[in-house]
Amino acid sequence: MKNKINIIYQAFACILFFYSSKTAAQVGFFTSSPSQPLQIDAAKDNGTTPDAAKLSNDVVVDANGNLGIGVLNPITKVDLRSTDNKGLIGLGTGTQTPAEAGAGAIRYNTGGFLEYSDGEQWIALPLAPPTKALVNANKSSAQSIGGNSTTYISGWSETVDLGTTPNGDFDPSTGTFTAPRDGFYLVSFNITLASGNIPKNTYIETAIESNRNVENIQIFKTVNSYPAFQAGAVNNYISGNCNAIFNLKTGNTIKFSVKHNISSGRNTLNDGKLNNLSISEL
Repeated sequence: MKNKINIIYQAFACILFFYSSKTAAQVGFFTSSPSQPLQIDAAKDNGTTPDAAKLSNDVVVDANGNLGIGVLNPITKVDLRSTDNKGLIGLGTGTQTPAEAGAGAIRYNTGGFLEYSDGEQWIALPLAPPTKALVNANKSSAQSIGGNSTTYISGWSETVDLGTTPNGDFDPSTGTFTAPRDGFYLVSFNITLASGNIPKNTYIETAIESNRNVENIQIFKTVNSYPAFQAGAVNNYISGNCNAIFNLKTGNTIKFSVKHNISSGRNTLNDGKLNNLSISEL
């Protein structure tokens, strides 16, 4: 009987030793190769080479105690910034006093807004949205537009730029607008070239283009053509305009260009009333 008890104690000691050695390593649930001290593959789909989509349903705790939900390497105490763009937090209502909840607590108010506690009172978070981008600019200086080549219009003068960055969202020297956030942008562009001879079968092309080629129409163009004249030589201004709506991500850009096939170069007219642009965030 004594020998049986000793065997049981020895077996129990081995189990404890094995368990302690395992807990000191990385622990994975439903995954054979955890990459953090604790990793749970909720969908059981990681396999041997999990990609970002498969990892988006994992929960991890790293060596610093950071919790990642859909994030393999969390960099904050709670990190929800998963690649599937579903890292949302659902806040509920609460009956605790501000003191009970403690400073820094956040709750949802059934009136349709969020509140935070400063330890003494519940304070409504501001509801005002960020200032939307708005740019108005004109061009009163002459710029040479060569024949049969695309020329980006630069040297603008801003009248309005409500951008949040110190220098605004529009760079007038290069004529480039940078989207401050994801969203849709309404853009209008007008340009006029100085008066001169207009040969037959010529055109002016006005374009607005962005550098985003996904889920977006990247370039808008309009063409004004001059196919033929009953009279001989014709002298006049040449104008073009274009309007567009872009679906942009933060950091995407918009530029403005002109192209014509008049044999000789032509300058932009030095009149800001006829050369202008506007950009409005919708």
